[in-house]
Amino acid sequence: MSSAGSRSKPSMRIHVLRNPSGGSKPTRRAAAQAIGTLRGGGHEVIELTGTSSEESSDALHAAISSAEVDRVLVAGGDGLVNLAIQHLAQTAIPLTISPTGSGNDFATALGIEPGGSVEAAVNADAQPVDLLRVSSLGDVHWVASIAISGFPASINARANSMSLPIGGQIYTVAAAMELPRFRRLELELLVDGEPVVLDSAMLAIGNTRFFGGGMLACPDARANDGLIHLTSIEGVGRAGVLRHLAGRTGGTAEREEVTRLTAKRVELATPGVEIWGDGEAIATSPLAIDIIPGALLVSGLTGH
Repeated sequence: MSSAGSRSKPSMRIHVLRNPSGGSKPTRRAAAQAIGTLRGGGHEVIELTGTSSEESSDALHAAISSAEVDRVLVAGGDGLVNLAIQHLAQTAIPLTISPTGSGNDFATALGIEPGGSVEAAVNADAQPVDLLRVSSLGDVHWVASIAISGFPASINARANSMSLPIGGQIYTVAAAMELPRFRRLELELLVDGEPVVLDSAMLAIGNTRFFGGGMLACPDARANDGLIHLTSIEGVGRAGVLRHLAGRTGGTAEREEVTRLTAKRVELATPGVEIWGDGEAIATSPLAIDIIPGALLVSGLTGH
């Protein structure tokens, strides 16, 4: 799908989310430039960024509840996208993404590249994309890209707990630290109602292709195909899982240990398995994941 271009439209009220902690210097600069461009284009820009993710989330919720929002701009990465979609899913409010974060997997999958014209993006017609809906113990959490469990989830948790100023290398360091604790998970699932048992080192349940800053886990997934794409790396030890992760293939290599399935609904019955989505801890099994077609409106798409 392609956007309708950058034809002029009336000025809008655009609510903006940035990284609450400010992010790196390039991230702060890129976000400021995007906001300056919008103000220069005559749009009303309202900052929603709080001192924490919780404050930013509350501010977005309050703005939407007041019916004041024409469009939301996320100037950041997947974590901010995940925060925004909790409030924007199944609404008529479009999301525009200026991918300035350390991980931009959702934007990349949609063909939204860093440095693109934010003015053209907010002026473009919004198009529907799918989301994953994760339901657990009465709670619902939305996921834009991929929900994961297993060793990559452990790496993500370790990386989030670290404060070393080493940029993208933090995942490599976290992987090395987590490797001694590696173990596979025995998982019992229902995939569109059919029982499936996995001996999984990594389970990726995807709406789009990437997680972890560009790990290609679900190569056939597209955000408008109405399908969940499941990838599991099974039966491997430490060396086997590292072979996938180090090559950034994430289970896409054509090896016998890789299982791929598609579905509309995946239920994880095994209790106590932590699930991460868009780089955030979101739920613990038992849980169900459904694909919800057209759950989110996004403007500025170039292809997905």
